[in-house]
Amino acid sequence: MEELKYELWLMKLSIGNVAKNKLTDCLSSARAVYEADKSLLMSTNMIDEEVADRIIEDKKDVDLDSLYEEFLSYDQKLITRSMSKYPDKLRTISSAPHGLFYIGHFPDNFDKCVSIVGARTCSEYGRSVATELAANLARRGYVIVSGLALGIDNAAHQGALQVDGVSVAVLGCGVENCYPRGNINTYTALQKKGAIISELYPKTKPMSYNFPTRNRIISALSNQVIIIEAREKSGSLITADFALEQGKDIYALPGRITDSLSGGCNRLIEQGAGIITSVSDFINNIEEVRLDTIYTGNDMDYDNFFKEKEDRIVYECLDFYPKNIEKIVSESNLELMRVLASVMNLCEMGFAGEAFVNQYVKLK
Repeated sequence: MEELKYELWLMKLSIGNVAKNKLTDCLSSARAVYEADKSLLMSTNMIDEEVADRIIEDKKDVDLDSLYEEFLSYDQKLITRSMSKYPDKLRTISSAPHGLFYIGHFPDNFDKCVSIVGARTCSEYGRSVATELAANLARRGYVIVSGLALGIDNAAHQGALQVDGVSVAVLGCGVENCYPRGNINTYTALQKKGAIISELYPKTKPMSYNFPTRNRIISALSNQVIIIEAREKSGSLITADFALEQGKDIYALPGRITDSLSGGCNRLIEQGAGIITSVSDFINNIEEVRLDTIYTGNDMDYDNFFKEKEDRIVYECLDFYPKNIEKIVSESNLELMRVLASVMNLCEMGFAGEAFVNQYVKLK
């Protein structure tokens, strides 16, 4: 518990996640950062003098024991990057949260995880699809992540909870704040079967500028991000942008071109997002890619099977999760037509398969 005092101090310290993470990586712990003098902090070359001065000044006014006692009164828990339970999917993203406060039951892993987000003022159709998707995914052991907002977010959480599944809400405020208050029933239920998490220190109020940044956590925890009903300038599209940056698979629910709630989703589809045309088809697709097509043999001599040397190069660029042609071209440094030819060869030999349009997956 002694180390937790220093982690709490670092979590509350008003410097960015990048600086916190670099310093703890360099000096080995939050405690080492706390005990470092200005000279040592500067010698890491991880921060500038202004940040070093801020750290030194903050230490003069903090009482670690009082900070720890106050935290205990909140009845929350904290996971930081130094702990094994910290999600691996968050470790590699830009500005990874140094830690996460939570209440409820933090999932052991996020290996099977889907995010579902969308409009607050959604239609009954959108609400119904979100609920059905979440429920069917949760039955298959997927963790459902969303942001506890009104509308689609709430429907996704409720869908998972209704089938006794696991759901996680990522807040843009302290986890003791049920925001919006209208979702108090969901907020309470999540604590019994799932978790409410936030990178923000306890008692942080729900300020508008905190919500866009929390969206990077929603997308990062997931393998697939689903957008259900979003206007052209919806906050859900921020989540989609983070998902794209993080290399996640993005899906959208199509809608009528005259419906403003579908403007953002239709635009995502136009830009290459997957289309949700059926709940069962979507689940079967991601289950097929994730489970059914994975070959576990490790001793085959692949060189004897490839027709061309480029086939081996392209094969090594593939993964057991879908990867689009443009990404394969970039990683292989081969011309587009040569990549397409190799992909076709690999598909014919059973080494690759087309998971979605122009997205390919390794089968062996």
